[in-house]
Amino acid sequence: MVEASRQRLPWWTWAVPPLLFALGSYVSIHYRYDAGVGSIYLPTVFSIVLLSWWGPWRVLPALYVNSFLFTRFWGVTVWWQWFVYPLAELTFAFFFWLLFLRLARGKYWVPDTKNLLLLGWLGLFGPTALNLLVLQNFFTAFGSQPYELFWIQFLRNWLGATTANVGVALIAFYWLTPWLHRHGLTTIPTQVSLPWPRRLGPWERLETLLLYTGIIALSIYLPFQQYWFVFGLVSLYISIRFGFGEVLICNLLIFLVTYIFPFAFTQRQMALFHHDSPIINIFLGNLLLAVFSALIGRVVSDLREVEVKLSNQNKELEQANQELDRFVYSVSHDLSAPLRSIQGLVNISKLDKDINNREEYLSKVEQSVNKLDLFIREILDYSRNNRMAVSVEPIALKALCLEVIENLRYIDNFQRIAFACDTLEEHVITADKLRLKIILNNILSNAIKFQRPHEPHPWVRVTCRQKDGRIQVLITDNGEGMHEEVLQKLFTMFYRGSTRTTGSGLGLYIAKEAAEKMGGTIAVVSEYGKGSTFAVELPLA
Repeated sequence: MVEASRQRLPWWTWAVPPLLFALGSYVSIHYRYDAGVGSIYLPTVFSIVLLSWWGPWRVLPALYVNSFLFTRFWGVTVWWQWFVYPLAELTFAFFFWLLFLRLARGKYWVPDTKNLLLLGWLGLFGPTALNLLVLQNFFTAFGSQPYELFWIQFLRNWLGATTANVGVALIAFYWLTPWLHRHGLTTIPTQVSLPWPRRLGPWERLETLLLYTGIIALSIYLPFQQYWFVFGLVSLYISIRFGFGEVLICNLLIFLVTYIFPFAFTQRQMALFHHDSPIINIFLGNLLLAVFSALIGRVVSDLREVEVKLSNQNKELEQANQELDRFVYSVSHDLSAPLRSIQGLVNISKLDKDINNREEYLSKVEQSVNKLDLFIREILDYSRNNRMAVSVEPIALKALCLEVIENLRYIDNFQRIAFACDTLEEHVITADKLRLKIILNNILSNAIKFQRPHEPHPWVRVTCRQKDGRIQVLITDNGEGMHEEVLQKLFTMFYRGSTRTTGSGLGLYIAKEAAEKMGGTIAVVSEYGKGSTFAVELPLA
């Protein structure tokens, strides 16, 4: 991720990590079953979430200090070991940051299956295993546990930590990250657009609420050791039925009813997590079901997104085909008309023996050729606008306007019009020069063509201003103006707003497409008999 384009975070993002870690440690201590360890440990879960949102400098020092301050409350009585045990948590957080965020450049908001797999292996399972290997070696080296219990304790601790990560961290990544990013509270580059979780309809929401109520009822009335797989089946159903976002909520609820509620309300978590009990295998199976259901839910959501994209692309393709049919028909008509006119004038000139009439025939042939040339140039502009990438550069707006005006001298009535663009002297804008030239050429040529015949002082004025963080180029004239019904169809392909026009009806359509390619817009205000103002609005950069 590009550091230079990241958002500045508010001051309180420095205060939240230590407070959240302290709260997580206070809650986790109540789930302690041996010196230094508990069934769950929330500060590590919080660390990877905050690390993703706000970076290492706010999180890693706070994580170490918090672990140092709370180590003695976990039953570690040797003071110098208080400095050592926090290194295990730093190992987890550091390798999550290094492997997933830095090297793999993973998208922790989990927009697709690829990033879910990267997050699982490089962000959760691997770093958690490293964390617990370091921690178990500390226990063995300091005599806190015999070596014979190394691997069973490792499995038990890995199981609790991974279940917490899957249950808590994933839902924070997926559900909260888009909201925080929209409010400028993440280090994600501002230009990145994050997908929002799918909203359920009212009947779908009712169905999920009934399923969640059923999970809570099962956890109360059925023995977990015998019916643990039921939770996994419900999770799998929700993943297939509703997709990724909803299965994360389901997995969080299952984590609460299997890990948190039993100890909090019945004091039976100690017995469940005794290392000689087969309950460890049950919890492992439940965790695997949660992981598989999350993966299935992500795949289902990806498929639905692909279906939506394909549907939209099919609609766009149908529309493009309709426009293409219309385009081919209009092009063939507009090309053949001047050609037939030229052919007819040539045949008439051959039959007419009067030499004095040939100049008139040549003049009419020239008019048809100019019309044909203009139409071909519009077709080329249309083609270039569709296939060429946007290429921005600094543009001296006055010089570009004078160049366009100079190229329009061949149009009738050009000499009568007073052009004013003196106020553009100091305006340098950043845009696509070719496309901006196409836009100005089409608008200015129309301003020349549709001047009022009896207007004593026709004029066209080009001005520029900055508005709401964007650049507006205004082209104003005192020409014929337009009726309301013309304005509504003005930018439609092949629309001719006047019976006097000799154009193809492509000009303003191409201008609109060119502006949109640059991230801008074109608007027009006109009053019949008084003139028109075209406003071309473009981004500042």
